Amino acid sequence: MQAAAYLYGLDSVSLEKARVLELGCAGGGNILPFAVAYVQTDVVGVDLSAVQVEQGKAAIAALGLANVKLHAMSLTDIDESFGQFDYIIAHGVFSWVPPEVRQAMLQLLRARLSPKGVAYISYNTYPGWKAGDTVRDAMLLHSHSAHSGEDKLAAAKAMLNLLSDGISASNPLAPSLRAAVAQLRTHSDYYIAHEYLELFNNPCYLLEFAAMAQEFGVVHVGDSEPHVELGATFGQNVQLNHSLIALSQPRIMRQQYLDFAVGRNFRKSLLVHAERSDDIATSPELEKLADLRWAGHFTQADSPEGSPKERVSFTNHKNNPLHTSEIHVLAVIRCLSQVWPRSLTVDELVIACSPTLPELDAEGVRQQVLAALHTLFKLNSLRYTLAPSPYDKADYAKGEHPRLIPGVQWLYKQKQDPAFGVGMFNLWHDSVNIRLAQAEAWLLPYIDGTHSRKQLASLLRDALTRGTVPNTDGKLLKGQRNLDTVADKIVVKLLDLLKRQGVLV
Repeated sequence: MQAAAYLYGLDSVSLEKARVLELGCAGGGNILPFAVAYVQTDVVGVDLSAVQVEQGKAAIAALGLANVKLHAMSLTDIDESFGQFDYIIAHGVFSWVPPEVRQAMLQLLRARLSPKGVAYISYNTYPGWKAGDTVRDAMLLHSHSAHSGEDKLAAAKAMLNLLSDGISASNPLAPSLRAAVAQLRTHSDYYIAHEYLELFNNPCYLLEFAAMAQEFGVVHVGDSEPHVELGATFGQNVQLNHSLIALSQPRIMRQQYLDFAVGRNFRKSLLVHAERSDDIATSPELEKLADLRWAGHFTQADSPEGSPKERVSFTNHKNNPLHTSEIHVLAVIRCLSQVWPRSLTVDELVIACSPTLPELDAEGVRQQVLAALHTLFKLNSLRYTLAPSPYDKADYAKGEHPRLIPGVQWLYKQKQDPAFGVGMFNLWHDSVNIRLAQAEAWLLPYIDGTHSRKQLASLLRDALTRGTVPNTDGKLLKGQRNLDTVADKIVVKLLDLLKRQGVLV
């Protein structure tokens, strides 16, 4: 949020001592990483579910956090006693509550947002949700007589067959409905129930959202993922035609036109006080990308059959594919992957990439690095931040003694209970979902910054020899000798997994 606001020309409050409020925080899984990383902050979460809030409080106690508080209450009951906040977050709430609560949310932003504060509201939006409306109506119709939540979900999912396999070829909405159903089938039952079967789900056009916000004294800045505000992100045809039709139009109108062009169905809007309207850039200021810090992790993958020999394929931290043969892009990808989960400035990237681009002087390397960052930014393939990331503060001089970020071991144990709603995370706010063999899970308490890789392997070797834990294939090795190689392989593989997931420093 801070980095995105900067790209829109807005100053915001330093993260080190910021006050943060999340509306609809559930068990606090979105704000816990921030509270862990910035212990001098004041973090507050509010949610109607007492069960989820209690789970979050258990996590807070286990992690020993004194800077975060969760409240089981309605956001409409937040009053002046809460004070003002520098960052307010409402993810997955706005579209799913009645109109009076949406209005209360915007009133709350006006009242509780500090003068330089930045707010975030996500919501379903048209035109992309038009097909979703039809799918939702059909699912609600077929499930209306079901009594239990399980039966309601089963009936709703049964309707998906009619809207895909059973849809008439003459139905003019067939392509969009099939696409909506195909996308829906990639999601969990929880998502389907929340997104399609709740009493309220009210998408709106961006213009409607911006007008509603304006009524309450706050203004839409842009999306928290600024690359989606750029026509160039969606190809030359979109960029050219959007530029022509949106010429001389106001900022919000330009974005509404782009939403029509790309069929956007979800927005993550940043908002600030209306008094700051004149400070907001018309579009993200890409020259400011040079001022950010960058991070990313890429795993090399098999290239699609028939790809040019020089093209290299990767998957990034979101498991999205990326294919490139550009030397400068490859250089940035490899340099960032090497130091992940840390971030690097552009100047640090120039130094790191220079050996890969020996034919260029320092300025030439810098231009190539910036060009690669522009490309990867538009592809949404990197992490970026204005201030040093939490990982940049870690003591990497002692990197030979790996250490888990706080909470990993405890949250991994809790995930064995499907009813526990607070998941594992890293300090880039990614959800972490890993499955470990018993021998790997046994090692977690020892990855505490006091043991080297060799010491971890020795501990595991002894545990395997004693029969305390089985090998990763499930077989006991009790009494066997010369298990050093076996233990070392397990440790190397585990540490590599934990590093890729961003939970190891």
